[in-house]
Amino acid sequence: MLALNEQRPRRANLIGIGAPRTATSSLARMLGATRKVFIPAEKEVNGFGIDPDMTEARYGTRFADARRDCRYLADISPVYLSSQQAAERIRSYNPEAKIIATLREPVSRVISQYRHMKAKIDASLGPELALDIDAYLRAGLAEIKTAQHQENSWYSASLNIAHSFYGKNLRRYYDLFPRDQIIVLIYEDLIRPRRFWEKGIWEQDLQKFLGIKVSQRFWDNRAKGSKTAVSDEVAGELKALFAAEVTTTSDLIGRDLNRMWGY
Repeated sequence: MLALNEQRPRRANLIGIGAPRTATSSLARMLGATRKVFIPAEKEVNGFGIDPDMTEARYGTRFADARRDCRYLADISPVYLSSQQAAERIRSYNPEAKIIATLREPVSRVISQYRHMKAKIDASLGPELALDIDAYLRAGLAEIKTAQHQENSWYSASLNIAHSFYGKNLRRYYDLFPRDQIIVLIYEDLIRPRRFWEKGIWEQDLQKFLGIKVSQRFWDNRAKGSKTAVSDEVAGELKALFAAEVTTTSDLIGRDLNRMWGY
């Protein structure tokens, strides 16, 4: 039992669920700059079914330095979106948590993740990263078709592809949380040009959703100018695979992503 002068530890109440390579780091900077949102030094806490050694007590220590006047304690872990366990575990932990999903055209997201991992990850941890982009994606497509991909095979092509199954992945959250606790932000809205006096769509939507002032000027497009060529054949296979997912996502969020992304 808590002593009379003790305060109950606060729980994370803002969860960024990804997907990977959809400007989640920029989202963290934008939110942290408000001084109303506490972001741990390592934004990706990965506590809900991702790190097997993460207890609730250990998870809570990640937010121990939050000021009392912070309205939100945020965990922005991009792998939560595609995790089959995370949505239920987040609800069990805090059913009142607000959920932020960030999405990007599915094929470009897969390519961006490949490029990022190839530059950052030791190929011994993910042997498929030694392959060129087409061979890498073909390996992933083969695993997806035979249902061989595993959720914790972090650097595999099949898990990379599975991160872009937005409809299936988002539905878990819409089934468990009220709609007014979920916001879905689209990467292409963030990067599209705008006149200097116009507010960006992300900052407008986040301010309405969170009730705090957010500025989009803290975002940073680190992938600007980087491209990786993929054959038309492989890109076409991926688009065919993702088409139904894009339609489902459009229905869930009430926005025509098929038109925006060309599906």
